[in-house]
Amino acid sequence: MILARYLRREALISISAVAIVLMLILGTNLLARALSLAADGSLPADLVPVLLGFNLVKMLMYVFPVALFIGLMFALGRLNRDSEQTIIRSSGFGLWRITGALLPLAVPLALFTGWVALFGWPMAEQARDSMVESAQSDYVGQQVPVGRFIEANDGRLVAYVGGVENGTYRRIFLFDESEDGSIAVESAPTAVMAEEDGQRYIALEDGRRIGGVIGQSDWNRLDFERHLMRLPGQPEDDDRQVSVRSSGELWASGNPNDRAELFERISQGIIALVLVLIAIPLAQAPPRSGRYGRLFWAFLIYALYFNVIPLVSDRIEDGTLGLLGGLLVAHGLFMLLWGLLFWSARGGWGRVKRQWMLRREHA
Repeated sequence: MILARYLRREALISISAVAIVLMLILGTNLLARALSLAADGSLPADLVPVLLGFNLVKMLMYVFPVALFIGLMFALGRLNRDSEQTIIRSSGFGLWRITGALLPLAVPLALFTGWVALFGWPMAEQARDSMVESAQSDYVGQQVPVGRFIEANDGRLVAYVGGVENGTYRRIFLFDESEDGSIAVESAPTAVMAEEDGQRYIALEDGRRIGGVIGQSDWNRLDFERHLMRLPGQPEDDDRQVSVRSSGELWASGNPNDRAELFERISQGIIALVLVLIAIPLAQAPPRSGRYGRLFWAFLIYALYFNVIPLVSDRIEDGTLGLLGGLLVAHGLFMLLWGLLFWSARGGWGRVKRQWMLRREHA
């Protein structure tokens, strides 16, 4: 139908514009963070485009819901401002038919958002984490600074390499502070790179270790032939990001934390569709009332919706709600809001007010 195609075209133009602007803003932010990691040596420079691409996949599941919502608000707001929607509705094309005309555009985008959240991003994040960890490990091993001190992120391990010759490091010094307060100083004339369990170590050879607690007399000295030490700059096991589990594994798990994670993934596609439904009646405004008059309420609803999701996720984690209960609570509230807005846009409040006035006159 001509009117349906016209509405979809206008909506698609606005949604695309909002999505492009948001992706540019978020992409610039991600690029700045990746360049910062490359500048301080935490990430190889040739990995920056790959990391940016993986993270942009994640951004899709957050950009599409807001692009659908705000894009529709812009498109329908323009039609209201120019009195086009008044003419459309007066010709028998009411809210139900407007909704039906826009759903063929909104449903595929919402389904794509759900697919990215449930399957696309977990697969991309697994590949990203594996690639980044491997590249960082190789990079740290290949780029051991010579002639200056290097320090671990927590400051407990400091290393110095005096020189390198034919792959063998010379004049090695290490300072290691344990969590119990004891310290150790190691030195060795030579060292080589070694790898075990996917981690790169520096293997000190024919060195000496002196350790103890400051203020106490029981210090010890140990001469060794070979000692492996983790290089500063590599992520500790506890700090590594655990590869994201697939949605199928989360579904099969009975763990509340896994259920909460699955709830958040499922919610992304539902959010996109519910926001589309809300945007249609919310954008209805009197002619010549201004194109942006309802945007304040749109941003307020969006902020509330995206704050409700983590709150319900917390209730699922602590066992207060199940997965199905969480979905019903989080999205049911906003479906009720859609119903109220739809009823109001079709003159519900006006009918109630007229009936109340008639009752007062006859009282």
